[in-house]
Amino acid sequence: MLAFVLGTMWLCVASPAPRGGADAGVILSLPPRVGLLTGVPKKPDAVELKLLPTDTEFAKMTYVTATHDVLERDIAHVSIVLSGAESRSIHRPEVCLTGQGWTIEGSTIVPVEIAPGRILQVRDLALSGEFPVTDGTTRRLRTHYVYWFVGRDFSTPSHFERLWHGTCDAVLHNVNHRWAYVSLMAAVTEDLDPKVSGERRRTDVQTQRLIAYLVQQLVPQFQKDFISNPAIKP
Repeated sequence: MLAFVLGTMWLCVASPAPRGGADAGVILSLPPRVGLLTGVPKKPDAVELKLLPTDTEFAKMTYVTATHDVLERDIAHVSIVLSGAESRSIHRPEVCLTGQGWTIEGSTIVPVEIAPGRILQVRDLALSGEFPVTDGTTRRLRTHYVYWFVGRDFSTPSHFERLWHGTCDAVLHNVNHRWAYVSLMAAVTEDLDPKVSGERRRTDVQTQRLIAYLVQQLVPQFQKDFISNPAIKP
């Protein structure tokens, strides 16, 4: 037992530091327009800045249909969080969402075809929650929250798979991934008054289609393993 402990300590000291920490699998930039949607840049909120390491980087955009007609308007929120030296910048989003008052009604892995023969697996969370509105009452809101994780040359919608893949690469290949966490969020508005919500009435299916469209259009512009494909031109 003593020999085992001493041998483990020696390996920890003698092993070289994992390489590749400066490499990221994403370009930390979101385009100003996606089709008919115009992007409004957003800053990280105070809670993110307080809780996450100071070297965490962000790219956030709210995309809004460029129209004055509220009956034709869509709104969706897109975020990329890129870890720095500390891995705790990236976490399992289900924990934060439930802490914010959301209830997870469903969790599904969805394949999104980015280009012919190129599929990106994402996780779609169906959320609901009771939240206060302007008149002082509460209202049940529903939304779809889609996310996935991106490493240096690997992406997954599974937090466990991210941890497993990152650990294996660090131990077996001496590679440290600088993980990015990508998320998109859009509300299900079919039960909301457009004059209040600021956008058209949209069912679950229509909301999922909106998010899938944004994933298809945005991924080739920031996720490097798709940008590098000659069939995809950002």
